[in-house]
Amino acid sequence: MPRTDSVQFFPPGSVLGQPPHVPRNEDLLAFTDELGPVVSLAHWQRADCCDTIVAHGAIGWVLSGMVRKSLILESGQRRIVDLMMAGDFFGLRMDDARLFCFEASTDETLTARITRRDFNALAAMQPSLYQFFHERACQTIARLENHILVQGRTTSTQKIACYLLSMSRRLSEQQGSSVVLPMSRYDIADHVGIAVETVSRAITELHRQGVIELETPRCLSMRPSEGLADGVPNRR
Repeated sequence: MPRTDSVQFFPPGSVLGQPPHVPRNEDLLAFTDELGPVVSLAHWQRADCCDTIVAHGAIGWVLSGMVRKSLILESGQRRIVDLMMAGDFFGLRMDDARLFCFEASTDETLTARITRRDFNALAAMQPSLYQFFHERACQTIARLENHILVQGRTTSTQKIACYLLSMSRRLSEQQGSSVVLPMSRYDIADHVGIAVETVSRAITELHRQGVIELETPRCLSMRPSEGLADGVPNRR
């Protein structure tokens, strides 16, 4: 079970101790703090089930770490719909808890939760809260649209190149810097919709082509744009 606390016990200064792969987001912390004691915070460890965050139509968001949103098919296969990091909201639709599974993907993941009724009441009095939520919802739509484009690439190597480029941009604002992927290759495979062996072969091929540099299996950097054309490795 997660450890839960009221938001009042987590002033912005104390929540900023985030893992290196999570961007610092003071606007998000200010938004969380402004909502007051109606917000519940919860700490999760890797593989913890987080379905309770969106139970009864509640709204949740990630403050640090990462949460997987996935669907289990009748065959037993898992399909990851989204990987949510600091600043990403979920539970945007009322039936999220019924349709999808939510699971912490990293240790010491920190999430926030508010009932839809409480949020609507506060947003009616403070339009700036709704504006911030609306902006984040639009970012969610843009992120999912980008993922559709990733899946639309022709070859598995192109898919993984686009995926890693997109993920690198989410993890670091500095182009070409090293990033530590907070997800496993199994997660990448279930997110893109290909076999994990195919993911490994694609990463090996991208490294061979000089498109990426691998410091460790999870720590990588994207090479300058001569190795990529619109997010797709050039044929050599």
